[in-house]
Amino acid sequence: MGALEDKLFDDYVTIKAARGQRQNISSTRQAAEWLLYKWPTEEDTDKAWRARKACFEALQGKVDAAAARKAFRDAAEEAGILISGDRRPTFRPVKRKR
Repeated sequence: MGALEDKLFDDYVTIKAARGQRQNISSTRQAAEWLLYKWPTEEDTDKAWRARKACFEALQGKVDAAAARKAFRDAAEEAGILISGDRRPTFRPVKRKR
């Protein structure tokens, strides 16, 4: 097995952490660490397994970070810890005076 290389996600995934805090997961390494050491459920679901696999394959350079991010986001949603999987700006219409 070669060296593992952390890859940044294009957009972070915001999840619920301990004591009601928020955690922004922004890389394959952070996602893998969460899946291994901080995951809230004891049950090993198919989505959690796929997310671990995708993160480790991304660290090995076998898949891109986007695939790992999507798998992690899906697993977080299933586990009930997903706050936001998409970082999008909020736009408000501007009222123009006539």
